Amino acid sequence: MGSFEKGDRGARILKIQTLLQGNPHGLTTGEIARRTGVNPRTTYRDVRALEAMNVPIYEDKGRILIDPNYFIAPVKFTLREAMALLMGVRLMHRHTDEADPDVADAFTKLAAVMPAPVAEYVHATVRQMAERAPNPLYSRVLQTIALSWAGHRTVRIWYPSTDHEAKPRVIEPYFLEPSLIGHSSYVVARDRGLGEMRTFKLVRITRAEQMSETYQIPATFDINDYLAGAWGIFHSGEPVEVRMRFYPPASARVKESIWHPSQRLTDGPKGTLDMTVTVTGTVEITPWILGWGDAVEVLAPRDLRDKIASAGAKMALRNSAKKTPDRASARAGNTVTQGRNRAGASSSGPSRTRPK
Repeated sequence: MGSFEKGDRGARILKIQTLLQGNPHGLTTGEIARRTGVNPRTTYRDVRALEAMNVPIYEDKGRILIDPNYFIAPVKFTLREAMALLMGVRLMHRHTDEADPDVADAFTKLAAVMPAPVAEYVHATVRQMAERAPNPLYSRVLQTIALSWAGHRTVRIWYPSTDHEAKPRVIEPYFLEPSLIGHSSYVVARDRGLGEMRTFKLVRITRAEQMSETYQIPATFDINDYLAGAWGIFHSGEPVEVRMRFYPPASARVKESIWHPSQRLTDGPKGTLDMTVTVTGTVEITPWILGWGDAVEVLAPRDLRDKIASAGAKMALRNSAKKTPDRASARAGNTVTQGRNRAGASSSGPSRTRPK
């Protein structure tokens, strides 16, 4: 095989990556050295340089290997397929708060095999995402957990407990899932210490280490079935039926979307719309209900209705503390929010812009 001059280190390192990718059983340091025309000591430094570039390299029985899940075979897309991917790119752009080099590299590679009109917008999105502040810790945690999930390797993570102290725990990643709530991503995993399924927010993980022990995801596990009961990403309690009444013009907006797999919609009096959903806990649905302001009334359960009424009262108090020209109207609007969620209340109120 050809050799490289001293100044061609970048090309040599790329060659090593290509060699390891094409040899799934790995190569020895001596074999790599012969293939690149340098001595084993130089090869050792080149391999360490690849590791510093976050390429997942490991050594097993004297052979150097690259994680086979690190690469995906190239593919070409039709214009319609490329447009579908562009929508995904734009959603990721709106979902992500930090600059992520892996995301940028992935989108750049996608653009290389997309039709030119679509690729132009993908490149523009990557440039916008690159302007955001980087978060190297988050990127390392995400890569460690993603590669561990793909290779079915356990992971030791440091995660804050109820006392806010980050403590180690060993998890078996079952799936990585983004959530629109809080623009965050989560890992759904089995906590080995608890022997139970848990959901961990990636940005809260302060450290992640891949372990050598493997595990198997049960054949019966389906992430869609697992999350079907959750309003967003969490199972925060036992299944509960939530009934809400939406008032015009919000009632028309609610009809336009499927908010939850279990939803049932029924037309109510005077243009109202009743929605019924069954969710595993009300933690995540509560802020969604509050986002509709005075256009929604919680009919059941009673404890959730009381929680919404209490939040409305606090909102009215906080937003009437300062004297402003709109103080009277703000107080009136929040009074409606409280009133509808008191027992027996059903009056309508002023319309406002709704979540989209």
